[in-house]
Amino acid sequence: MRKTHSPQGFQYFMKRRYEQRFPKFKFQDPGETYGLMPLITQNSHLRTEIIQSNSAEQLQPHQQKRTANSQSKDKTDDTCILIGNTLKSLERRVLKPRISYQPEILPNKFTKPRSKSIKKQPKFDGIYFEGEKFCQELEFQEKYANIRQYYNYINISNGIFIKSTVNYYKANVSKSNNGQLVKNLLKQRWWWLVVDNDKDNVNFLWESSRNDNFIITMPCSEQIDTNDTFNIQQDQFDIQIHSHPYAKLLPKNLIIQMNLQEKQIGKSNKLLNYDQCQQFCDHIRIFEITSNTKIHNHIQNNTHLGSKKNLFLNLKKYYEFNSLNVFEFLPLTYHIKNKFDLENYLIDNMNTKKIWIVKPGELTNRGHGIQIFQNINEVNMFLKGNHQHKNGLSKTFIVQQYITNPLLYNQRKFDIRCFILFTGINGKQKGYWYQEGYIRTSSKEFNLNNLSNKMIHLTNDAVQKYSEDYGKFEKGNKISFEEFKRFITPEKFNQVYQKMKQIALDQFKAAAELLDPLKRENTFELFGLDFMIDDSFNTWLIETNTNPCLEQTGPLLTGFMPQLIDNLLKLVIDPLYPPPQFYTSKKFVYDCLNNKFELIYDSSKMKLNRKNVVIDNEL
Repeated sequence: MRKTHSPQGFQYFMKRRYEQRFPKFKFQDPGETYGLMPLITQNSHLRTEIIQSNSAEQLQPHQQKRTANSQSKDKTDDTCILIGNTLKSLERRVLKPRISYQPEILPNKFTKPRSKSIKKQPKFDGIYFEGEKFCQELEFQEKYANIRQYYNYINISNGIFIKSTVNYYKANVSKSNNGQLVKNLLKQRWWWLVVDNDKDNVNFLWESSRNDNFIITMPCSEQIDTNDTFNIQQDQFDIQIHSHPYAKLLPKNLIIQMNLQEKQIGKSNKLLNYDQCQQFCDHIRIFEITSNTKIHNHIQNNTHLGSKKNLFLNLKKYYEFNSLNVFEFLPLTYHIKNKFDLENYLIDNMNTKKIWIVKPGELTNRGHGIQIFQNINEVNMFLKGNHQHKNGLSKTFIVQQYITNPLLYNQRKFDIRCFILFTGINGKQKGYWYQEGYIRTSSKEFNLNNLSNKMIHLTNDAVQKYSEDYGKFEKGNKISFEEFKRFITPEKFNQVYQKMKQIALDQFKAAAELLDPLKRENTFELFGLDFMIDDSFNTWLIETNTNPCLEQTGPLLTGFMPQLIDNLLKLVIDPLYPPPQFYTSKKFVYDCLNNKFELIYDSSKMKLNRKNVVIDNEL
C-alpha cells in the first residue's frame, strides 16, 4: 500500500528541499558579515527578525546540533549556507534570497539526493564561492574581492569595521545645483533607494545648503581621535608604496601594512574579518549600519572656510603663528565690521592709488554682492551706507586689493577652480585634495577702464552665462588642466599646482578644531576653491565655497562632474554603506577603484598647541 504524507509532513518536506538547494560556501567569521540574518519561525507572517550574533542560544534546534558536532570535530571548519526570508511568505521565490549567513542545515530523509552528473564546485576560500547562483569566472571573483578589500581598508583608516544590518538604504537629494547628477549616480548603486519627499527618515541627505535639523539627529562619535600607528615597525618604512592603488587615499603606514598583508600566501587575505582588521588598528571598533545611520553632505561650522571673513581671519591667525605673512597667500585684505575698522582701513591707505574689490563678509558665492571700486573714496562712500541682513544685523565686508596684473589667457582674465573634501568619520577628521580642476575664462578682453562690467572681471559661471560671448572662445568658457599646462609650460604649471595644494592644506590646519566641533559620526563636505595667478606667477587664494557649482556647462564639465561626484561617493558613501552580496558581474557599479582624491590632512597625525593651532603634519 502506498504511503501518504500528512499536509504538515508535505510542507516540512518542501521546506527542507528548497533549503538544501541554496549555494554553500565557507566563511571565516559568519558573525562579522554584511546583510540580514533572518530568524525562520513556524508561525511567522511576512516578518524577519534580525539576529545580532551567531550564538548557539539564537540558533534553531537542528542548527544547534550541527554547530555542536562541527565544533567537536573541527572548530575552523564552519560551512555556511545562503538563506532568504521566511519560506511561508516567499514560497518558491526563496531561491532568490536576501543575502545572509547561517550555519548549514543538515540533510534529512526527505532531501532529494544530489545528482552525480553535476560537477562539484570549488569550496569558498575567502574569494571563491560554490553554487549555481555565483559566477565562477575568475575575473568576477577578483573584482568582487578587490571591492571588498577596498571598502575594508578605507574603513580601517577610520578605525571602524562595518557591520550592516539592512539590505538597502534610503537617500534624499535636492534638485538644486545639479542634484539630478547626484541622484543618477546613487540610483546606479542598486542597493540605494532615492526618495523625494522624506528628509527625516533617510540614511543620506544631499542638499545645497546645510540642514541643521538633520545634523542634530546624528550622534557624536564615541571614538577618541588617536595617533594610530597601525602596528608598523620603523624599519618597514623602506618598503616601496607609491605604486599601490590606494597610496594617495590612505595614511602611509597603513599602506605599508597592507603591502605586508597582501604578500601572504593564499587568496583569503583579500576578505578581512574583524579579528584580521584588529591586526591593522588597535582602536578599531565594530560600526553597525542600520536604517537609522545617517550622513549629510554638510558639516557644522562649515562657514569657518566658506565665509570670506572667517576664511581670512582663520588663515591670518594660522600664518601669523607660523611666522608667515598671510598676504603672501591672499591679496591685501581688510575685514570691515564697524566704523572703527573703517577708520583704520582709511588711515592705512590714505595716500595709495589702488583698485579695491568689496565682497560680503558672510556666506555668499556665485559672485553675489561683489563690487569693484576705482579708489579708496568710492569704497568709503559705499561702506558708510546702511547695509543690513534681513534679521536686522549689520553686514560686514571684506575689502581686498584688486589684482591689477593678472596672468591672461588670450587677453582675457581667468581663475582656477579646484576642489577639496572634508570628512569626519568615527571622530577622525580628514582632508582630501582633488587632483583635477579646470580654468574658468571671462568673455571680454581684460582692461581696467571699465570696472563696472562684470563680464570682464568676474569669471563665475553664474555671471558669465549671461554674456552674449559666453562659449564663443572656449566651450562653456572652460579649459582643462592639460590645456592650461601647455599654455604656461609644465614647469610653471607644477609650481602653481603645488602652491594651490599647499594653501588647501593650510586651510584644513587653520580650521582644524573649528570644523565639525562635536565630531558627528558621519559627515563630509565638498568645497570649491578659487585661485588666481598674476603675471609673475604668484598664486593667490581668492575664496572658498561651501556649495560649489556642479552644473555640467560645456563638454569639459560633462565628463568632469560625474567623475568628481562618483569619486566622492566611492570614498565616503560606498565603504560606509556597502552593497549586499551579489552573484553576477551585472551587479558591478564600477570596475576601477582608482580615485583622484588625495589625502593631505589627517587629524590623528597632527599636533596642536595650546591655542588649538596645528603646528605639525606627520603625513
